[in-house]
Amino acid sequence: MMTRFNQLPTLKIDPTKKVIFNYKGKTYSGVEGDTIASALYANGVRIYARSLKYHRPRGLYSLDGECSNTMMEVDGIPNVRTENTLLKQGMTVKEQNVKGSAEKDMLGFLDKLDWAMPAGFYYKMMHKPARIWPIAMKQIRKTAGLGEISPDFEMPGKFDEIFPRTDVVVIGGGPAGMTAALAAAEKGLRVIIMESRPWLGGFFDYRTAEYKDGVALYQRGQDLAQQVEANENIRVLKHTAMVGAYSNCLVTGFQTGTDKDAFNERYVEIRANSVIVATGCIERPLIFDNNERPGVMQVGCALRMARNYGILPGENGIFSVGHDLGLEAAIDLFDMGMKIGCVADVREDGQDPELVLALAKRNILLLKGWVATEAHGKKQVNKVSMSSIDGMITRDFDCDVLVASAGLTPVTGPLTMAQIKLRHDDFTGFFVADEMPENTFSAGRILGINNALSIECSGTLAGIKAAKACGACDAAEVEAAEAAMKALPGPVRGSKLVTAPVKGRKSFICFDEDTTIKSVKQTIDSGFDVPELVKRYSSAGLGPGQSGIPGHNLPLYVAKYQALAGVPVKPTTVRAPIVPTFIATYAGTNHTMHKRTPIHNLQVADKGILRKIGVWERVRYFSEDYSCKKEIENVRNNVGMLDGSTLGKFRLHGPDALKALQRIYVSDMSKLKPGRVKYSAMCNDDGCVIDDGVVVMLGENDYYITTSTGRAGQTVEWFRYHTRYDGWDFSMVNITDSMGVINLSGPNARKVFEKITDEDVSNEAFPYSGFKEMLFKDVIPAKVMRLGFVGELSYEFHVASSYMTSLWQLLKEAGAEFGIQNFGVEAQNVLRMEKCHIILGQESEQRTNLLDVGLGFLWDRKKADAKTVGAVALRQAENDPSRFKLVGFKMENNGRAPRDGALVVDSKVRGYIATARDSFSLNEAVGMALVESELAKVGTRLEIYEDECGDERIYGKVVPMPFYDPDGTRMKS
Repeated sequence: MMTRFNQLPTLKIDPTKKVIFNYKGKTYSGVEGDTIASALYANGVRIYARSLKYHRPRGLYSLDGECSNTMMEVDGIPNVRTENTLLKQGMTVKEQNVKGSAEKDMLGFLDKLDWAMPAGFYYKMMHKPARIWPIAMKQIRKTAGLGEISPDFEMPGKFDEIFPRTDVVVIGGGPAGMTAALAAAEKGLRVIIMESRPWLGGFFDYRTAEYKDGVALYQRGQDLAQQVEANENIRVLKHTAMVGAYSNCLVTGFQTGTDKDAFNERYVEIRANSVIVATGCIERPLIFDNNERPGVMQVGCALRMARNYGILPGENGIFSVGHDLGLEAAIDLFDMGMKIGCVADVREDGQDPELVLALAKRNILLLKGWVATEAHGKKQVNKVSMSSIDGMITRDFDCDVLVASAGLTPVTGPLTMAQIKLRHDDFTGFFVADEMPENTFSAGRILGINNALSIECSGTLAGIKAAKACGACDAAEVEAAEAAMKALPGPVRGSKLVTAPVKGRKSFICFDEDTTIKSVKQTIDSGFDVPELVKRYSSAGLGPGQSGIPGHNLPLYVAKYQALAGVPVKPTTVRAPIVPTFIATYAGTNHTMHKRTPIHNLQVADKGILRKIGVWERVRYFSEDYSCKKEIENVRNNVGMLDGSTLGKFRLHGPDALKALQRIYVSDMSKLKPGRVKYSAMCNDDGCVIDDGVVVMLGENDYYITTSTGRAGQTVEWFRYHTRYDGWDFSMVNITDSMGVINLSGPNARKVFEKITDEDVSNEAFPYSGFKEMLFKDVIPAKVMRLGFVGELSYEFHVASSYMTSLWQLLKEAGAEFGIQNFGVEAQNVLRMEKCHIILGQESEQRTNLLDVGLGFLWDRKKADAKTVGAVALRQAENDPSRFKLVGFKMENNGRAPRDGALVVDSKVRGYIATARDSFSLNEAVGMALVESELAKVGTRLEIYEDECGDERIYGKVVPMPFYDPDGTRMKS
């Protein structure tokens, strides 16, 4: 293992704490704070992976995961970006996309066959003759892709999601982002910072150059970070990569957790009033022969390896750069002990004089207007060829590290994700925004500025603009900040060099897809002459790094190669996710997402077996007997209680409330009487029945409505939508969650009821379809309805959720002498099926209208002035013989009940089983089915097919409905 610096003030590691991990079956050690990539580098690993197409060796190039060079399999998960992934105890790390090992890949010979794989070769070859394609396809699939995952692999870890709301979200935790956040927070705004690295500081973090007054840049970065962390109005999300930006200031990302967090990764979706983009710059790769050879790395990578991780990237370094940061890094690394043989700068002038002088003092050779042309070394750089940018003069230098960078390029992914159009600025060489969307601002190096004070001032300006957009400050403060910005240095001139003077056969413009300059030339020569088409045909930028490596160089090279004067240079499209993300992160925690009724715990205590039904978790059974025989027989012969709190419940009131009811319900709701319950249904414009329920009148222009469980969340909007143009005066309140319902059913239901009230609840005083408002124990107000959904004497008690526990226990105590028992949803399902009371969505589907399911009696055809929703379609369907009909059936020869959803067939599919059960009340199998109308006649034989039974058929016969108590005597007496 290499010797590390352990006293640097910029270190992000703790050299005293060892972290043990496994690499290729051997035990290695890193230190706390290491990434996997930095730990491997410290252990002498230089070849991390093999490239996608040519299986060329690939090594550490950047430290922000801009390409697939360092992707490995970690703990069974392929394609992990080891540059960004923190090292943890016991990790198992493996190479991927290799045949043998990364050091000795048996597929390395493909590198010499690049001539056989020109741009777009997969579009042109292996499909003629056609019989070759199946063979070629199998071989391609064997070799395609970067990593492999086992089909039975289970993703380890915990994944979560958060959806915070804020005033300002700042993307980037560098100096510009931090000053922007502080400026907005000082105005009293809530601010969230998203920073992709595990710490704040940005490009100040690892630099020792002077900020001002003897303070180093890293010290200033640390000071700003402390101010941000201490500010109560700022929430910092570290190690959080932004992956998407959408309209109305919606920003998404994912956060990587630490050992102290309860998650491994979590999805973050932020809704803000204003967005500040302070993502800074990355380095524009220098294009020359073998520019991706292990040992070639970016300036920031080389300097951060030393400053943040305490590892000198090499002993003998050569620099080929295009910006002052490259000169600064060469000086700093030289002072730390690296030998610098040469610094080649593609710029012929414009260098910072102080940096030039510092190089001279250290006797470091500076070649202005020179560039690297070729990296030598089979597996790792051992020599580099340099030349003047016109290619006239050349020199070779020995080295083990080549630090290469053509210049800087802004991280514009967040801007393009927000549909911002970019143009190329000839002075900075950047792609810049012509016009920012409303409430979106940018700050820092993304604007082309490089002066530290200017960067901070731009952040302050952006923060004040965001505050103004949120209404927290006035225009005068913005003008003052703009004046301060104008007094400081502005954007700096950027490097114009696109590629070294080489032919480009092995000069890579995209590392992920092995796309070379030669490939780009072939693409353009084939007629694909704009960057977006070049990207698709040559695959440049289609890998996991997207536009990290080729995004800036590709459009510049396309413009240069075609030499088209006056044609604007346009970047290619970037799509979400900007950064590769686990699917598990998007999925989030495997929460059992459901609502619970007010007496959920009482139901569980009574040994209820829960099932998720719609948005609710409900008790389906109260024993392991899933036929629910005891529950059903108890309701038929005695008395049972059901928690019906999931029903939709609404209050509708106002002068025009009745008009709204007339519009939505098919019945004539003007006939509704006080003290009575009216059952009706809702249809859509096609006449298809979508919901049913009951309505009671509480007072003048005041109604209480119940709907099915499944439609409760949509009912208010349904009323609004169908009355939106009428200007009616009514209000509707959804009280589903604030009210609970208890269903008391069975021959002894009245006896139990009488024990908890002094009111007369006899059949004469409280008849079937009656409604009363009562007060139990002088405390519990209740709306009580007498209904008969399960075919027995039944009462529904509607009370506030807070009273549900008390009322449930009250009824339970009152029914103890009668042996009262709970019954669940499945028992209710069988009971109501025996009575042929339908459940919409079970005995109906999206094509089923009111007439098909036998509810035509609810439709009042005479209230035309109400413009009842669905009435026109129902009239057109009244005499349509081709429609499905709901029928009841019994199985032949006392056969078993078919499965729900089984098909009714003859020579074709003629319908399906809606619900069928073995009935204990009837001692035979019965059910309901939706069938073509010609099969609906009583006595018709139904042939039923179940796919799990092969060719076996079972048979039923259409019979009159209902099966149980056809006269309704039991529920009405």
